[in-house]
Amino acid sequence: MSSATFGQKSFQPTPPEKGSFPLDHQGQCKKTAYKYMFCLSVNSGDNSLCRQEAKDYLDCRMQNDLMAKEEWTKLGLADIKNTKDSNSAQ
Repeated sequence: MSSATFGQKSFQPTPPEKGSFPLDHQGQCKKTAYKYMFCLSVNSGDNSLCRQEAKDYLDCRMQNDLMAKEEWTKLGLADIKNTKDSNSAQ
């Protein structure tokens, strides 16, 4: 059998809208990432129940220059209070 793709368009990947999302090679946000993943697992993947954990994880990434600092309103998390004493991107 042949693997030719006559008449089919080839897939062209597109970059993310906000650029790269660097990996956390040094594990600076590993703990908060695990907390978020644990929250998802105990809530059957319902991320609306894990918004605090998501905000903590994104805050960690912003504080460690693993993503650009953004306002919480743009990330849809402005209504969530910070659990840490940080004033990042508010």
